[in-house]
Amino acid sequence: MVAVLNGCVRHVNVKPVFQKAQGRSWWESPGNREVVFQYKLAERFRREPVQALSDLDRVVTRSCADEIAALTDLNVRYGKKLETKDPQESLGFYLAASAAGFRHFTEQARASSTNQSDLRVRDVYNQAVAAIVMTLQRLPGGVHSNRTVMVNGQNFRLAATSETPSFGLLDYTQWLPADHWAETGLKAHRRNDGFGARLIAYRTNRLASAMERHRADEGIFDQSTAVLLFSNATDAATNDRVASLVFYNPVNTTDFQWAGDRWALAADYTMPWAMLLSRTRSLMRTAWSALLRPTETTRPPRLYMMQAYSPDRIPIIMVHGLWSTPLAWKEVTNELIGDPEIRRRYQFWHYLYPTGLPVLTSAANFRDAIEELRWVVDPQSQDFATQHMVVIGHSMGGLLARTLVTDSSEVVWNSTFAVPYAKVAASPEDRQKLQRLFYFQPKSYIKRALFLSVPHRGSSSADGFIARLVANRVRFSDELNSFVFNLRALLPNLLKPEASALFDRGYPNSIRGLSPKSPILAAMAELPVTPNIPFHSIMGDRGRGGGQNSSDGVVTYASAYLPGASSELMVPSGHRTYENPEALTEVKRILKLHLAELDHRVEAANHK
Repeated sequence: MVAVLNGCVRHVNVKPVFQKAQGRSWWESPGNREVVFQYKLAERFRREPVQALSDLDRVVTRSCADEIAALTDLNVRYGKKLETKDPQESLGFYLAASAAGFRHFTEQARASSTNQSDLRVRDVYNQAVAAIVMTLQRLPGGVHSNRTVMVNGQNFRLAATSETPSFGLLDYTQWLPADHWAETGLKAHRRNDGFGARLIAYRTNRLASAMERHRADEGIFDQSTAVLLFSNATDAATNDRVASLVFYNPVNTTDFQWAGDRWALAADYTMPWAMLLSRTRSLMRTAWSALLRPTETTRPPRLYMMQAYSPDRIPIIMVHGLWSTPLAWKEVTNELIGDPEIRRRYQFWHYLYPTGLPVLTSAANFRDAIEELRWVVDPQSQDFATQHMVVIGHSMGGLLARTLVTDSSEVVWNSTFAVPYAKVAASPEDRQKLQRLFYFQPKSYIKRALFLSVPHRGSSSADGFIARLVANRVRFSDELNSFVFNLRALLPNLLKPEASALFDRGYPNSIRGLSPKSPILAAMAELPVTPNIPFHSIMGDRGRGGGQNSSDGVVTYASAYLPGASSELMVPSGHRTYENPEALTEVKRILKLHLAELDHRVEAANHK
């Protein structure tokens, strides 16, 4: 039962957060009341709010952060009051709030200030920018259209742009304020404080291009932060002041320079990820169909990029195990993208495959999928990313990853067949199929491998009653079964006796192939990982401290052990080691070690 359930994951949900109004009137709140009464504007706010806001803008003390915070907050509050009836007019009040907050930091406070009053100004500025983005999307042309907005008698030319052409506004159809959503189902929420509106950039994935087919079917969700920058320059034709709404990708850019200062960007790294995960119930349900009907699954084997491709970042390829999907990596991905050093240097790819197929078939499909995506993103094979990859495999996924860093030579073939490959009298097409499965060499672009609870020598759970019950329900297409039956009829003495049982019902399934009795696994376990590729093993002992006699409940230490590992760690976990905090810490340690060693080699090469 443990073996069957090891792929279960908790679903992630998101829901909007509604803020409760404070005070009896829109302008009354603990942070604003004192300033309003100080300048005797309470009655004016009741009867003539627009004039009251203009009066407050004239009389506030520019050096007093508390008063500026009240001014910005009141403009935002009144803008929200008008938003439903007149979004164009509300835009002016949001712009006024942003301008006041921006002016405070450029004239009175440093961007790095930790004063609580300054931080309140910054937070209200961020709220105003978020409101501007949301309001623009309700107006004709959306954020893509330039428009003129009146603020306190001064016209502003509001124009949206993006930090780089690679993060284009036209790449997305909607922006959502990350702070207006809450998630459940992830253990940590990773975000940064700073300037700008934390956003979720979204567009429907129409699967219309090769690149789109390697993004999630459920939609494309990316991190984004918008800041509103005001310059003293004016439009030459209209004499309007210029306000630039700049959209950043905080994964690529953590701060920006303005007015001689460095401004840290606010960012939410978890919410876009959670928003995507919340839409994956259908993917979760495919775990069963991909196990029992692997040749009929609606989700074919494919590598998915969790972010837009970057030619300069190292891809981390994560491979899930039996009866599972890439959703198994939800916590790992959240932790990695939440780490500043790792998200700056790595990008994250997930491999999805139907787990009912035998290991060698899935491994061959995996190798093909990597080659196909490398060609899609880098046809000339010149990018740093496509030449430097790290692979992380859990359970059966680790066996797939193993074929990327090992030379099969004739060992795997000889474990199964009594006839040398060169003497197999089959059709060229069938010979090619056999060669694709049983022969593999290390990939030069894989620079490091991590194995989590990998049954290199099989698992006795595969021989248990429930596993055998499930294995008997796995069905393949007639084409695959016919391939085995026809080959055995043509060459009756092709298989060795110890391997023959795997093929007695046609194409072997993954569960039967994970038995410790499998000659293929026994042969692969004895193959060394190529010496120039460092690898690491992480195992679970369920907290029992059994050492070399331990087990995670599915895979024993003896099966997970590989000689020559650069490091080996036992964690107090069951089979789902990818969720264990100590394992996550170790994964991050290894990835940072990889960066340090890479930088050292580059530095040494530069000094030659």
